[in-house]
Amino acid sequence: MITEVAFARIIHDAWSTTLGFQTEGPVTGEYSTAGALTVCVKIAGAWDGELRLHCSPQLARSIAAAIFQVETESTRSEEMLDALSELTHIIGGNLKPLLPRPVKLSLPSLPDPADCGRTTPQWQMGCCLRFLCEGHPFIVTLVGDSPAATPRENSADGQTRLSADNA
Repeated sequence: MITEVAFARIIHDAWSTTLGFQTEGPVTGEYSTAGALTVCVKIAGAWDGELRLHCSPQLARSIAAAIFQVETESTRSEEMLDALSELTHIIGGNLKPLLPRPVKLSLPSLPDPADCGRTTPQWQMGCCLRFLCEGHPFIVTLVGDSPAATPRENSADGQTRLSADNA
């Protein structure tokens, strides 16, 4: 079972260990993905889905600077996308043990901007978490097959749970 708490912990840990960045969240509020850089990792196997990271170009620049150990102002767009791809793949790799087996991750990809809001018809939103890092919002979403990643009623502890039967 994947909980929002476990998903958020994976995200916090990936950002702090990989980048040395602190994140706040999940936070409430709206954040438009218009103008955001988006990287996706497809998940295939006993459960099919996709992990998506959306963040502002300013935050992507800071991420690239941290990963490539260069000055923020000198980062190039290719480095920004490479850094986001690496971070998304790390999050996916840490999520993988919580998903039904067998499971494989694709290499990170950039979605077609026209398709960014769409998903495979049978996919459902499993989890959408919003965070802040260095004052910039970012969103991490997990969409996928039903029932392996469908929201359930809040449990007694108030956490939305995602089903992930590892049988």
